[in-house]
This record gives sequence, structure tokens and C-alpha cells, in this order.
Amino acid sequence: MRYLIAVLLCMSIAHAQELLDEVVVSDSRISKPRKNSGKSVVRITAKEINQHKGLSLAQLLNQYAGIYILGAQQHPGQNLSYFIRGGNNRQVLVRIDGVVVGDPSLIESEFDLRLIAIDQIETIEIVKGASSSLYGSGAATAVINITTKKEVDQKTKLSLSQEWGTQNTQDQKAGRLSEVQKQVVQLQQKTGKVDLSASIHRLISDGMSSVIGTEADPVKKENIQFNASSHYAGSWAWTAFLHRDTFDANYDSTYPSFADADYSFLSKQQRVGFVPSYSHGKSNVQLQTSWLDATRSYADAYPITYAAAQFTTELTWRYRTSDRLTLLSGMFYQDTRSEFKDSNLAENYTHDNLAFFASANWQHPKGYSVQLSARQTAHSEFGSHQTFTINPFYVRSSSSGAYHKFFASWATSFIAPSQYKLFSAWYGNTDLKPEENQTLELGFEQVSDQHRITVVGFQREEDNFIDFIPLPNFGGQYQNRLGVTKVRGVEVEVNWQRAKWDINAHYTFTEKLNQTSLRIPKDTANLGIRYSATNAHWGLHWRYIGSRFDLNQSFNQEKVSAYQLIDARVSFPDFIKKTTASFSVTNLFDAKYTEIIGYTTLGRNISISLNCTL
Repeated sequence: MRYLIAVLLCMSIAHAQELLDEVVVSDSRISKPRKNSGKSVVRITAKEINQHKGLSLAQLLNQYAGIYILGAQQHPGQNLSYFIRGGNNRQVLVRIDGVVVGDPSLIESEFDLRLIAIDQIETIEIVKGASSSLYGSGAATAVINITTKKEVDQKTKLSLSQEWGTQNTQDQKAGRLSEVQKQVVQLQQKTGKVDLSASIHRLISDGMSSVIGTEADPVKKENIQFNASSHYAGSWAWTAFLHRDTFDANYDSTYPSFADADYSFLSKQQRVGFVPSYSHGKSNVQLQTSWLDATRSYADAYPITYAAAQFTTELTWRYRTSDRLTLLSGMFYQDTRSEFKDSNLAENYTHDNLAFFASANWQHPKGYSVQLSARQTAHSEFGSHQTFTINPFYVRSSSSGAYHKFFASWATSFIAPSQYKLFSAWYGNTDLKPEENQTLELGFEQVSDQHRITVVGFQREEDNFIDFIPLPNFGGQYQNRLGVTKVRGVEVEVNWQRAKWDINAHYTFTEKLNQTSLRIPKDTANLGIRYSATNAHWGLHWRYIGSRFDLNQSFNQEKVSAYQLIDARVSFPDFIKKTTASFSVTNLFDAKYTEIIGYTTLGRNISISLNCTL
């Protein structure tokens, strides 16, 4: 199957002028054309997000090479696992509007992608591979950079959106369109020197059970955002934001057996930030400051409450010495506190870390380029740690703007142990060392006004892996595991547009050497076809997930079959005056499949969306 898909993708060539003009930021933290980037970067624009109404953020990300987010096809309250390039949640770093986000009270300290609303996102950039030298702990398999909607293009703009949808499982009769309801209100105001934007997103769903059962488990989600930014002339500029996310979900019992239960989970997170910057000549200095606080509570057989607070500040300096050389340096400081409380115990944890980093981007007129970066981190618990990146690449350009690019990367990254793993009275271990990753990457990209083809091969070595080691009397402790684990893979991407056609395809092969990869498929593929007529845009998407292994209720490995899903959608950009409309059917043929043993998965579902701009 994998070889057939790869051959079909490599045979695909078409027209895509806009591919030549794509600009990326996240691979080097310096804005530049994709042509001058030495990494494999996924960029998802507002246009692409709007073309996929009815999908969650996790479902959208699953349509791109090297990304597999487990739980996206299940109950909307299901925990998500970020299996990017064979890694896990703690190996993925998330930034929102340039600020590192997460939840220090979680076992892995990751950011919960269920919290953010896809309708409030302007762009997403994903840098795959090790990036700790620029971004710090957790940037081992990917950095997900999310930019929220804040650009104001007219004096006053009000947008209203309403979505209705079903939430059927397989073989279930067509449900009510009221099973999923989503409302979005966005207001933008351009004043004399300041742009203001605000939005409210609300989602309610009550159509399916968390585990295979009959009782529906409702989910409620609310996202409130306020953004402000300056646009006056001069050297100074600033942005400020307040984001508040609330996620409330019911769930079921999984032990000692899967069964309907009246359990609930409530997560709240608030982020406040201020980002001033100063530009003069070839220099730019930017200060990012933010405060995050989060709470989570579980009402089940073992009720427990978590809370966390995190202050982050980062100062960066960019200097373009010439057309050939750009320098970047910075300082990062973070103070982290978390606590948990149950009926028997209450604990508080705290730590801080300070880091200094530097990077250089050099380009020769004949196409030879290199990006170098290094980082020194001082953690209050485990001491200092160093990471680096060496990223050479060569670009051969033509007079038409088309190019061939060859790139390579050797980079290290680290994952600091979470506060829970370090300090928990039950399972913590203050002697833990950070996990260390080393990634080698080779790639080729061909872009013209007719196509873009990208092929990337990678191998990652994981050392000091932190694992939970069971001890007698039902105890256990987190410990660094001996030995090196290797993960390797290949990603093939093809993008093209011709006249009214827009087609994207990819194939990913991922393999963990000498071990069974639980829940991670070796083979995934996507093919999306879009046709833009005068009054309507038509789309069809096919997704393939290969077989993989999971643990059953007896904790034995069990093979889970491969599956294929097909979605269809149509949108009307000029439905009524300033109103757009879209209609989609996901899992068109109601395929039967399993993501996680014992949990429900989505069957054929319908979504209708209306958007009005005033």
C-alpha cells in the first residue's frame, strides 16, 4: 500500500503560482520566503481553514504530512495524543501569538489543543523536526505556531457565524442537526492608531457517548478573545491580548470495564500578554511577556483538582547585517507553579528556567545557505543543558522564480521533566534528567509555477526516555530508561493548482525500530481535491490510516485494522449578499473503524454553516 501511494503522489504535477510566494517564519524565527527556508514547514492559511468548516483543529491538522493526532475522530471530549513523526505530546511545543503555552499541571505539561477554537485562528505554521535551540524544551518533533485573528482591514467589521451538525456513530440513523451547534461573533474596529478585535466562540454537542455505550456525554466549549495592536507610523509597535478558554465535557468509566457513567471534566485557561517592539535601521528588538493560569477538575470516582500559573518573558534581537547574513539572539525566562488537591493530599510545585540563545542565517548569491543556532538552558532543578542546530541547504533558481532545493539538518532537542514527574509525593523523582533527542533530516523540494513536490527523510534518536516504572505494592516511580530508541520515516508531499483545480496529497511512513509502536500507524496518506466554480467550491478528501497496535481491556497488545475515510463538502461564497454558506458530509460511506479500543468513533455526519459579514 505505501509504495503504491508514494508512486501516485510523485506522478502528480500541476499549476500553483501562489506556492512561489509563500512566506514562513517559524523555522528560523525570521520572516522569509519558503525558498530560503532550510526546514520542512507546513503553513495553513485562513483560506484553507475556512475551506474546512465543520472540522476541529485536530481533524484539520491530521490532513498534513507527518502529523497524526489520535482522538480527532472520537467524542469531542476525548484526550488527544500528538503522534507527530512518531513522537508524543511532550515532544510538541505550541505557541500562540508568539508565546509558549501549555499546562504545567498536566503530567506531560503540554498544551491541550481542545481548548482553542479553530474559528479564531488566522494562520498555523508547523515546523517538523528538532527546534529546541530556538524554542526550548519540548520542541523535539514539532513546533506548532498559531496566530489568532487580529488583523483589521476596515474601520468596522462584524462577522456572525452559525453551524449545525449531527454527531452520529457508525450504523446510527441520521441524528438531529442540533446535536452540534456552534456560534461565533467577531468584531473588529480600526481607530486612529490602534486596531481592536474581539470574538466569542461557543460550541455545544450532545450526540454521542464517550465509550461504546448508549448514554450521550455532552460537551460545552467557550472561547473569548480580545486583541489590540498599534498601527501608527514610527519605530515603536505593540500588541496585547487576553484569551480565555473554557472546556466542559462529560465522560465515562474505563476501569475495570468500559461503561456509561456520569463523570465530568472542566478545564479553564486564561492568557494575558503584551508584546512591544522597536525597529531602527537593520535592527529589531521585541519583548514578549505573558501570564497564564489554568485549572482542571475531575468529578468521578476519584475527584481531583489541578491548578497552574506560568509567567513567561522573552527578549529577542534581530539584526540584518547584509543581504547575506541575519543574526538573532535572545533571552528566555519562565517561572512555573502548579498544585493538585484530592480528598487525601494537597501538593504545590515550583521551578524556573532561564535560557540564552543565538542564531545566524547566511545566504550566498550562488544558492549556498546555512542556519546555525545554539541554546543554553539553566533549569532550577536539573541544572544546565545545551542544544544546537546545523541546517545547510542549497537552492538552485531559474529566471521564472522556480527552484530546486536540497536541505539537511542535524539538531538536538530536550524535554524537561514535568513538575509532576519531578515532585509528586507518589511517583516523582527529583533525580530525573531531561530527555534528549537528536534528529537527522534530509530533504528535497521542487517548486515552480506548475507544482511543488517535497520529499523528506528523517531519523530521530531518543535518550534518557522518562518512563513510569512499576514498583511492588502497587507503587511506581518515574525514571530515565537506559538505551537509545530510534524512529525513522519518510514524508512525500505534492501540492498543485491548475485553473479551477486545487489538489493536495501526501504520504507518510513512520517506524520505531526494534519495538512495537502503540497506536501509531506506520502508513498514513491524504488526498484532497477542490474545484472552484463560479458560484460554488466543491471539495473531496480521502484519508488512509494504516494498521497499528493498541492495548485491550486485559492490557494485551491487539492489532487494530487500517481504515479509510472520505469527506465531501461544498461552499457558496456568495450565498446571499454578504453571507457565505457551506455544507459537508464527513465519513461519507459510514466506514467502520477503531481509533482506540473501547471508545466510540464518528460515523457519517452532516454539517451546515452560515457566515454573515456586516
